[in-house]
Amino acid sequence: MSTLTIFLEPIWRSAWKYIVGFASFPIAVRGSGLILEDVRKRWQSASAARRVISTQLDPLLKAADELQGKLRSLAEEDFCEFRSIDARIASGTDLVNLCSTLYLFAQFWGRLEILRRESFHAELTKNPQGKLLMNFLRCLESKHVRLVDRAWQRAIGELVIAQSKPTADVITFKAFVEQYEEVQRTREWVRPLEEILRETKFRRARQRVLQYGVIVQALIDTLDPDHHTTRDRPAYPNKLSRRAKRELIGRVFGVYLPEVKRVQKYTGIPG
Repeated sequence: MSTLTIFLEPIWRSAWKYIVGFASFPIAVRGSGLILEDVRKRWQSASAARRVISTQLDPLLKAADELQGKLRSLAEEDFCEFRSIDARIASGTDLVNLCSTLYLFAQFWGRLEILRRESFHAELTKNPQGKLLMNFLRCLESKHVRLVDRAWQRAIGELVIAQSKPTADVITFKAFVEQYEEVQRTREWVRPLEEILRETKFRRARQRVLQYGVIVQALIDTLDPDHHTTRDRPAYPNKLSRRAKRELIGRVFGVYLPEVKRVQKYTGIPG
């Protein structure tokens, strides 16, 4: 090895390290840019989830509370108000009784539709309350719990959303009754739910509606435990059949909603 080679070797090594480092610099920059972009997207998603929960949870809970209050009142009277309603279009008091229950279901489902729209770009499951809420919604829309098919539920919910307002809201009860009376298409959309309510003169249909009401009450108690927005109502376990209680304990609270701890309140059976 010549003296020149020995002299130049350290210089070549340093130059080569510089070249390699310079070449890899854009890669490192791109890599850090991707990491920062991922962090930014995650932050935006979490921020969007917090915004949705802060704006949509309260009206959803209020709608759930109104529905659950009505279902509890019906449970106490064994749904007797639906036994006298004629199969034709109701009128007078019968119309108000029928439409009040239809409206409260539609209002609750309408709030769920608004929540879906508002959370399109938000991962609600990244938020603790959002995750709980999504678990309840999956349960309420599951095959063995839902009262009507999910497509019908969404359609009924969309019926009561006021499209003309800057922010989505639900139409008034008076507007819903007038719409029910005057628009045949509205009556057709709500017919599956109306049929379920009319069938509550039979025990099986009553148990389906009562079970749905239990889950709505558990949603309220879990997401508003101190009842700042809702009322703390007693449950109606004495109105549930043994089969309904077993399904609630095994399938509903055992599979879908293990987060619900006060199961005895709803079933009357110690956990």
